[in-house]
Amino acid sequence: MMSNSAQRDTRDPQDTRDESSRAADTDRIQVAQLLAYAAEQGRLQLKDYEDRLTRAYAATTYEELDELRADLPGAMLSPRRGGKPNPAPSMLLLALMSNFERRGRWNVPKKLTTFTFWGTGVVDLRYADFTSTEVDIHAISIMGAQNILLPPEVNVEIHGHGVMGGFDHSVLGEGTPGAPKVNIYGFSLWGGVGIKRKARRPRG
Repeated sequence: MMSNSAQRDTRDPQDTRDESSRAADTDRIQVAQLLAYAAEQGRLQLKDYEDRLTRAYAATTYEELDELRADLPGAMLSPRRGGKPNPAPSMLLLALMSNFERRGRWNVPKKLTTFTFWGTGVVDLRYADFTSTEVDIHAISIMGAQNILLPPEVNVEIHGHGVMGGFDHSVLGEGTPGAPKVNIYGFSLWGGVGIKRKARRPRG
């Protein structure tokens, strides 16, 4: 007779995991990026995209995530489930008597530094792909100005301050449960750092 220990299932746990298994942060980020691509290609209307995005960030199982991507191109590709986060490299945006803009689809790194000196800058996160569940932005303006535009669903904490200048603290911090969190640090000197939640616009 075979012993109890010999009767144990020795298959790889990856093979026995079913669709009700708990999803990881990386899985939610991957689906959010797929939804953004579909919206960019016109396969999802803005309202549908934002609804699915909210549900993706709140999803706890693979089954919930798979339902959101089932009718989209790329759905037949096997996602890299439960993988380790792979955030984009840290980034520095400079405006020295000039300007910078980051708009549209771009990979948001885990750490982003923005600096304006006698210049202006815009960081628009509304259409961007988050590569980490938490983002640190260090925003510095000296005799310059910059604006950080946030999508409605992200969570935010603001720690910056102004010295003879302004550093916006008027944005409410709470967004959608499970959505990425943006921490904003820094200061302004004779300048300004504006922070706003701004609705996405339907693509023409």
